Amino acid sequence: MGIDVDAWRERIPAISEHGRVHLNNCSASPLPERGREARRECERVWIEEPNPWETWLAKVDEAKERFAGLINADTDEIAVVSCATEALSQVASALSYDERDQVVTTDLEFPTVPQFFRAQERKRGADLQVVSAADGRRVGVNAYAEAISERTKLVCTAHAHSFTGGLIDAGGVADAVHEDGGYLFLDAYQSIGVVPIDVAAQNIDMLTAGTLKFLLGGPGIAFLYVDDDVVAELEPANLGWFGVDDVFGFETEAPEYAPGARRFEMGTPPAPNAYQASAGMSVIEEVGVDSIRERVLERTAELLVGAEERGFAVRTPRTDAHRGAVVNVQVAEPAAAAESLLADGICVSTRAGGVRFSPHFYTTEADVVTALDALAAVATPV
Repeated sequence: MGIDVDAWRERIPAISEHGRVHLNNCSASPLPERGREARRECERVWIEEPNPWETWLAKVDEAKERFAGLINADTDEIAVVSCATEALSQVASALSYDERDQVVTTDLEFPTVPQFFRAQERKRGADLQVVSAADGRRVGVNAYAEAISERTKLVCTAHAHSFTGGLIDAGGVADAVHEDGGYLFLDAYQSIGVVPIDVAAQNIDMLTAGTLKFLLGGPGIAFLYVDDDVVAELEPANLGWFGVDDVFGFETEAPEYAPGARRFEMGTPPAPNAYQASAGMSVIEEVGVDSIRERVLERTAELLVGAEERGFAVRTPRTDAHRGAVVNVQVAEPAAAAESLLADGICVSTRAGGVRFSPHFYTTEADVVTALDALAAVATPV
């Protein structure tokens, strides 16, 4: 059965009530009506229940369960964090660079990754190796494999690159780093919800993503997956009260680490955000990631072809298997072009010398045509 796109569009107020063409899911998705209702339910609990914590923490657990289901993980392999950077920081606090000092990443990463590991170089002795994308769009498995050595502690890379939409072969990279005894830490922020992920089948050691983008769940909450075999090898130096075995054992001077990925959790979880996050992920579950992937590939292909027909170059892979949900159309003065589109209710963003278009399952072919026509009217190809 196909997706009833019109019905879903009616349930997204930014589209149904404000008439926006929303092609900026790689930055922030629109709020579905289900998410707005979830926020109100959190407020009701806060107002009406004398002690809301039991209800709030149950919602946090529900959100963790939904996230686990999206990547084929067990719930005890999931920790809740505030953002992907916190997830990276927590894992890094458990790593030593004494025997293995090398961290491999690419020149297409979101700036957090190189910023973070440059600090690890200065303060803790890590050695950051940056792999270049030969075509400026995507990094292939062989390029990762050439950089990996017996010194490699970690490969830290995006599943789908946020600036170009390039999608890597996560399983292939995992195999390459495991052959030399290292770990794979996958940033799935730009792929989860629109690209199928199976951490067991792909042998992914660690993964992080939040709900702000394609999961339709807003900011302020993210999740960290750590494989249950890997987690037993890691003891984070950053230990908070939710990361210990007995959360309320305040008198214990040397508390035990919590079992599973919960040892990476810090303090009070973002319970209100969990309501909205769970609601957003429930939409993704209902529509189905496989169906979403099919529609997003159709829309991104239309964007690629349509942009080129209008005279623009595109910095995004053409091969379906190599493309996530971002199409980067290269223009002169991208900030001005994006500002003009935003003024007309067409939601886009800019990065890497271009205007980024990132469709979702509710994006229509008419949305694509409208957005590209608007771009052609205000932007100059480069």
